[in-house]
Amino acid sequence: MTKFQFLVPVDGSDSSRAAAKHAVELAGKYGAEISTMYVADIRKYIPHDEILEIIEGAGEEYVGQVRELALSKGITVKSTKVLTGSPVDKILIEAKELDASLIIMAASGRTHTKATPIGVVANRVLRSCDTNILLVRNTENAEHYKKIMILTDGSKDAEYAAQFGMSIAKRYNAEVYACTIVDTQQKIIQRHVTTLEDVGHGKILGETMGYSEAIINRLRQRLLDDAAKLAENVRKIADEKGIKAEIIVKDGKPAIEILKIARDQQIDLLVLGSTGKGSISKMMVGSISEKVASTAKCSVLVVRSSRIERVVPE
Repeated sequence: MTKFQFLVPVDGSDSSRAAAKHAVELAGKYGAEISTMYVADIRKYIPHDEILEIIEGAGEEYVGQVRELALSKGITVKSTKVLTGSPVDKILIEAKELDASLIIMAASGRTHTKATPIGVVANRVLRSCDTNILLVRNTENAEHYKKIMILTDGSKDAEYAAQFGMSIAKRYNAEVYACTIVDTQQKIIQRHVTTLEDVGHGKILGETMGYSEAIINRLRQRLLDDAAKLAENVRKIADEKGIKAEIIVKDGKPAIEILKIARDQQIDLLVLGSTGKGSISKMMVGSISEKVASTAKCSVLVVRSSRIERVVPE
């Protein structure tokens, strides 16, 4: 059976070291191989052999730390590389060459500033890669996930995310929350213009009509019931794997509600598909996924159905 390949880019920051611990812990659960890399972005410096030597020496130290950590846990290290150039480009190329199952990196590293909730490199990799990506943030339970929230909207990516999320939950014996958010206010058109069909029922063509509050409440309840069915499908996956899952269905702006629930429930890991229903392009991260991944206080696993493994993780 082909082993899972985890790519772990590092930059020497505390956040990057925490991400490496997550990677090693997860690799141990899956019997995966780890490849780690450091990219010296020499575009930031005046070209000078001595400076390059110092930067590359630091990079060798950083990937060496990951290698030692992995080997100490019995994890196979497939490769360690120190490269020069654009970190984003090099990470994407390496992920493709490895046929990486998962990129594991810090949500923020040395490129992180107070003005941005996510590191520049992490953000660009998230937007550009076609590989599953785990953006790591430290929570109280660190790399030992205790509470996992799986988000669903019925899309293909969300379906695969549910499978992957349950696979992780089973290995960590974690509590699971199956969550669906529906913005009923956006979905319910409270007013419409009469058509020729309406004219036959005593209405004037072009007249603006409004639904009664009772009808709006019925429409809202139907949307919430449909959302609950989606969450129930995730819970069925949990039942099949012997995992208990609690359903959460909320009405509101998806990203805002997701982040609020994750905070209130003290979630360690959020799992969601990269693009949901209505996304414009499979090559771009959906706006909700990107916002959640960028601003959550916990680690976030973004799953792409295009990255279907030869063997789906059990």
